[in-house]
Amino acid sequence: MNKIIMDANMNKTEEEMKEMIPGQLTMAPAAPIKEVPYFARVPVPPPNDFPEKFSNFCFHSLYIKDEVIRAMVEIKDECNRLTEKERIFQTNTGGKVMRIEEFKQHQGAQINNLRHATREGGWVGRLEKIIKKEFASVGKGWFNIHETSKETYEFGKLKKFLQLVNFMMQDTVLTMCHKSVSEFKDFMLGFIPDETIIVDTANVINNFPPKSAGEIEEEDDTIVVHEDDLPEAKLRKEEIKK
Repeated sequence: MNKIIMDANMNKTEEEMKEMIPGQLTMAPAAPIKEVPYFARVPVPPPNDFPEKFSNFCFHSLYIKDEVIRAMVEIKDECNRLTEKERIFQTNTGGKVMRIEEFKQHQGAQINNLRHATREGGWVGRLEKIIKKEFASVGKGWFNIHETSKETYEFGKLKKFLQLVNFMMQDTVLTMCHKSVSEFKDFMLGFIPDETIIVDTANVINNFPPKSAGEIEEEDDTIVVHEDDLPEAKLRKEEIKK
């Protein structure tokens, strides 16, 4: 980074250099160009015990079996599908106007659907089936799902794999929550006008932002609220009639 800044300053003109802090800028001598080896290989300083390093890598890595890689790919696919399809709040109302009670019913139904989609019969159950299916034929070793010894399980890689899956599930839920809240925020802001013009006590004009191409286009985005249409005015009229 320092060399990049130095090169950029050295290429400036004298007029541009006047605006900088005065000082003698000199570049260090360039390093000699290294000779390219005939076989294009980089020499590694000894000692370099490749079998030992490879053994250490396999000991610390989870991706040493095909079953683990296939299971991780399928689990990630299920997590991505959940973040794309499922939401906490119902925001696709089709522009329908509804009362508060009906709106609460829609939100409650959406939460119940999400609860059903993420429990044992849905997302969690599918992840469990993937792990059991892929590790069923592994047998004894690092990823033995039939292990009964607690000490062996604590030392094995199956525990680390399940912890990784747990972290992926937490990240999936967090991402889904962020997207749900963001979409619900945009949904609520869509009912808030950019400008409210009060002509008089019986004439209020709300100017809403223009609709995007993907939304339902309406001919008139201006809503006029008359005094006679207000619930308070109707109740007042009924009291006067009595």
